[in-house]
Amino acid sequence: MCTRLHAIGFPCEMDRRTAEFIGTAALNAKRRIACAEGEYRIWRSPAGAEIWLHYPSRDRPFSRTGGSAGTPSGFDPIGDLMGMTVVHAGASVMRMRLARVLRVSKDNPLDGTCVAMLGSQRSSDKPIAFTFELVGYAETRHATGAEARVRVTALAQWVWAFAREDAYLAATPSHRLIGKGAMAQAEPGMLPDAPLIYRPKPGTLWLVTGEVRRSVRLVNPVTRAPYYWVLLATDRGDIDLVASPDRIEGDVSDGHTLQAVVTTAGRIIEELH
Repeated sequence: MCTRLHAIGFPCEMDRRTAEFIGTAALNAKRRIACAEGEYRIWRSPAGAEIWLHYPSRDRPFSRTGGSAGTPSGFDPIGDLMGMTVVHAGASVMRMRLARVLRVSKDNPLDGTCVAMLGSQRSSDKPIAFTFELVGYAETRHATGAEARVRVTALAQWVWAFAREDAYLAATPSHRLIGKGAMAQAEPGMLPDAPLIYRPKPGTLWLVTGEVRRSVRLVNPVTRAPYYWVLLATDRGDIDLVASPDRIEGDVSDGHTLQAVVTTAGRIIEELH
């Protein structure tokens, strides 16, 4: 199974070069966020891809030699790594009401999800419970019931693109057929023609369909491999979607209709009071 780094231009399987990159990124991270449970060390590419590396708290002296300033002695950027979150800084901002924040791993206190009520631009649609991996979960606690603006990244497992909506309707099998602009929560195994390429956090697997507002072919600065960033318009707001070219069928040009199986991650930009 791939790592989620695959969606932003890294190899599917973890290899030595990727591990070496993670080690260097952790040691030289210019942005670091400490919290009671540990620390996030953040790498960001010039194109906007971000990797939040999760490290535990350490009650040990700081090294005076080697590593970056403030790095504990004996720090192992690979051996100490508890997990990572992959997102992309883009143009999406979705408004939703925060409902619950959940820790998802007993072994990683920096890893969590958020459940929020997400409305629709269609007056006939009811709000849905929208679950996403919460970027910086342990950094702060958010008020239950608060309205918030959230930047949502969809990491594409599979993408199908069509020049017109009628082509999408004609070609899509019934078990994946939802209206253009719709979002539907999925479960692993329910889409036999779209086997998962990386493991989703509980509740974060979605089937989304919409119109491509903008599509850009980007290049990973570490691997020089291409990946795509797409701003996808749905009935519930715009989503930033990133995808490896080998997971895309069709043309993701502006104005085309797109369906994707994705896992979602979100950064709370602002709470609205």
